[in-house]
Amino acid sequence: MKKGDLIKNKSDGKFAIVLATYTRFFQDQSAMHYDYDYGSAGTAVDIKWMECGTERTFRKSKMRHNWEVVSCK
Repeated sequence: MKKGDLIKNKSDGKFAIVLATYTRFFQDQSAMHYDYDYGSAGTAVDIKWMECGTERTFRKSKMRHNWEVVSCK
């Protein structure tokens, strides 16, 4: 997935556009109450849905299961 790619959600069929990809720190949800930051770095993907224009950031490794690239830029 690269900037400008059109992607489709496999479960609901909705389309989105990839706005950006970058490296980001994802905090571990179970360690939020500690004084230290626990988590891991990964590739983040910013997308924008075609129907409503909502923007959201997802972890690329988890997107591979639910999204497919329809067309490349």
